Amino acid sequence: MPFRTWLELHASVQSHCGPIIYYFSTSGADVNDMATVLYAKLLVLGSSAVGKTALCQSFQNDGTHFSKNYNMTTNVDILVKSMKVPGTKYNVEFLLIDTPSKDCFSQMVHKFYNNASLLAMVYDITNIKSFEECTQLFNEIKAIKTNPSLASLPCVLIGNKSDLSQQRKVTTKEGEALAKKFDAELFECSVKEMQNVDSPFIYLADIYCKKYEKSLEYFSTLG
Repeated sequence: MPFRTWLELHASVQSHCGPIIYYFSTSGADVNDMATVLYAKLLVLGSSAVGKTALCQSFQNDGTHFSKNYNMTTNVDILVKSMKVPGTKYNVEFLLIDTPSKDCFSQMVHKFYNNASLLAMVYDITNIKSFEECTQLFNEIKAIKTNPSLASLPCVLIGNKSDLSQQRKVTTKEGEALAKKFDAELFECSVKEMQNVDSPFIYLADIYCKKYEKSLEYFSTLG
């Protein structure tokens, strides 16, 4: 059945890529005058004390606040951050799902897995155990996913605390190898020094927009 309207087409894409918000310009109904905001649920996983919460908060507040005190997350925290995707007409509104450490996993956390749009796995470059647990987390997610199409979520592997290079226990090559194994992209950053913090989110936003456009192209052929 052909799509009757442009918005009907986008509604079909929305069912695959997540909610889409449309902002119409005052110049008329020209599609080219629209700005599109894509909504993406980003699941942030990793061991305790790797800096997941600090990473999410620093990204959200543009590095205006960094807590020097460590408070372990025992519940799921949700933060919202909207960003313009460079070189596109899109904004991506991230719903950052900051999950507890693996020791605190529960059904409350698992319920977020099956409708996630993006995935970020965080480890501490000075803590080999946190790196090894990323493999276990990757495998656990694949086991939990009930929708086969979600097995290939756009994903980044983030090595935090790059400012502590003299205490490094996980090499960049090891990080790259693990990222390649799970079809992810590696980023090393320092939340404390606000170095490379935005890069993984910019990458995910760009990938998400491309995924949306591919879906749009596919569904347009069905009409």
